[in-house]
Amino acid sequence: MRKQYAIDIDAGATDLLRNLNLYQIEVDVDAVARSLGAHVIYKDLDDDVSGFLLVEKNVRTIAVNSQHHQNRRRFTLAHECGHLHLHASRGDRLWLDKNLFFRDSSSSSGDQFAEVQANQFAAGILLPEGLVKSALGPNRPISEPDIMRLAVRFGVSERAMTVRLMSLDLIESVAA
Repeated sequence: MRKQYAIDIDAGATDLLRNLNLYQIEVDVDAVARSLGAHVIYKDLDDDVSGFLLVEKNVRTIAVNSQHHQNRRRFTLAHECGHLHLHASRGDRLWLDKNLFFRDSSSSSGDQFAEVQANQFAAGILLPEGLVKSALGPNRPISEPDIMRLAVRFGVSERAMTVRLMSLDLIESVAA
């Protein structure tokens, strides 16, 4: 069963896309970022850093690791847009999207939930529920080739597509 915050964030992402006339496959994430007032740069970052959002004196900068796969770059940009859309009212701040393999002080703070929310927003932007369901067509079992086809069509990884289909209760949990 989907959590209410996920339903609300998805609805907000869909509303944003519709208001921007970007509710289509494949979503132009750069246009979403620009509409939120962000300056987007693609640059070499440490491999464990996917990107970041810096809000400083009302200047909004999103940096995305140019060395990462295109699908990863799209997700990172959508994730940082999530921080911008959902959390930028917190004032000047840096959100750093870095792979961490340990629990730290932020794991038990509200920052961890902010990351969950930004991921949900990214999924809602890149894979809007209505467009995913429409692309699936009539009810039938979803096969691995279907997932691969949808991932390519939406410009996301097969893993991202699988996770989204599971979160929308369209497929059962699959082995990793």
